Amino acid sequence: MAIFKVSQLAGNDLFDIGKYTEDTWGIEQRNKYLDDIDSRFHELAKTPDYLTSKNREEIGKGCFSVFVNQHVIIYRKFSYGVRIVRVLKQSMDIKQYL
Repeated sequence: MAIFKVSQLAGNDLFDIGKYTEDTWGIEQRNKYLDDIDSRFHELAKTPDYLTSKNREEIGKGCFSVFVNQHVIIYRKFSYGVRIVRVLKQSMDIKQYL
């Protein structure tokens, strides 16, 4: 069974996303948004070659990205599944945050 692991930086990203979303749009929207991201993590674990994923070797060896709502998930594939490296706002300079 494939799994996903979340790096400390990605965990921090999720905390920040949750806080901002709750402060701006409320708890219900925060929960929905974080559930959407979590669902994508599970999808990536099952299918690391996700249909809309993009090879991102230019930002780091073995990196791939996929969008979820207004964020981009940066991940790497492993024999156990995937490791979530970062979850960044799609308008951010990804290289700067890796």
